[in-house]
Amino acid sequence: MPSALSRRRFLGGSIALFAGASAVPLLSACGGGGSGGNVTEINALLITGGDRYPKYWETVTNAFTQQTGVTVNYDLLQFTPLTSKEITLAAARSTQYDVYSTHTAQIGAFFPHFEPLNNYFGASDLEDFFPVAIKYLTNPASGELAAIPRNMDSRTQYYRTDLYERSSLQPAKTWDELIDVSQKLTGGGQFGLVLPGQGDPAQRQFADFLWQAGGEWLDDSNNVTFNSPEGVEALTFYRDLIKRFQVVPGDAVTYGWNENSAGFSNGTCAAVFDWPGAYASLGDPSLSKVSDTFGTAPLASHKTAVSCAISHALAINKYSRKKDAAAEFLKFTVTPQALLDQYAEFKNYPSRMSTAEEVIAKAQGKEQQWLTDLRTTIQNGREWPKVPGFDKVSTVVQTAVQNALSDQMSPKVALDGAAQESTRILQQAGALR
Repeated sequence: MPSALSRRRFLGGSIALFAGASAVPLLSACGGGGSGGNVTEINALLITGGDRYPKYWETVTNAFTQQTGVTVNYDLLQFTPLTSKEITLAAARSTQYDVYSTHTAQIGAFFPHFEPLNNYFGASDLEDFFPVAIKYLTNPASGELAAIPRNMDSRTQYYRTDLYERSSLQPAKTWDELIDVSQKLTGGGQFGLVLPGQGDPAQRQFADFLWQAGGEWLDDSNNVTFNSPEGVEALTFYRDLIKRFQVVPGDAVTYGWNENSAGFSNGTCAAVFDWPGAYASLGDPSLSKVSDTFGTAPLASHKTAVSCAISHALAINKYSRKKDAAAEFLKFTVTPQALLDQYAEFKNYPSRMSTAEEVIAKAQGKEQQWLTDLRTTIQNGREWPKVPGFDKVSTVVQTAVQNALSDQMSPKVALDGAAQESTRILQQAGALR
């Protein structure tokens, strides 16, 4: 698939908006956050994921340099090693990078180490971003915004239109329907559904099922509640899709996001819950065997229809000596035109509500329906709590989910054990009220 992003189009659409969105002087007159003198370069640690990201960041940073005269030196890392490296650098109070890629899932660990953005982004500008993104990128203890969202992420039910039509089936709207439809499409080496079952993806899937079962991670005093009857129901349903009903490949307990996506794109599985970026890759014949035979629908629901709504974001290193220059780069990447270019390149859902509406209005057919459904999911979406210590709780829950999915422990025993350890972690972190 050819690149949809041209340097000329990015520059042409972003320059005027760049100046208008700024709450501080442009870089030609910027002192660089206490560094003294004019800033000529900044360093960034940015996320990658696929062979098109390097060209994308090259285009964006070159456009920024042409506009401001400031060079962006950057390194690219995949999500997991990027997060690990940032944790190490933050603990060392390193000044190596001025800008970090980040994510709502891990933001709680970085509140002490990211520069508050409230002085760089005005309240009127922030009103255009999806509230759920701003909420979960804001430190609840201080009310300070730690990062600016680049795009929204929420999952969709992708399904094989040819297989569903052949069996006179519709995408599942409820958990019971999900079991029924998946059973009817399982057999002869084909599975009705694919799910991830390892690490952060497993916790993300459990989170969706937890909320859909009516459960919560913590109560209002930050006491652990994910091992409630609703939590046990959620994890039992998750395990049973794999072990009892066998509508999900048995080795799904080893699947991350890549394996999850591949189970659908290679034609093995009839449905998958996947992110917005999958829409682009699934429609690419060079990457997908089902490019002409997939449709989308909202996720199946239970007591609620709640799913996660998360976002990739950019932040300023608190220990940077070039904060003003770093802030201008952040603003440059989230202008409306920049988000339109990002959508064209990756199908990344815009983090600005006005830009999302523009994208929906221009889309047609199944793409417009997909975008409209995603907007509803995002508007009603959730993220796990941003309280001290929850990053460590996440690791504990991941292990518990994997133990239940692999039948090493019952869902109740696994969650009870995780709850006990999580309570200790939250007490130690001072999160319990």
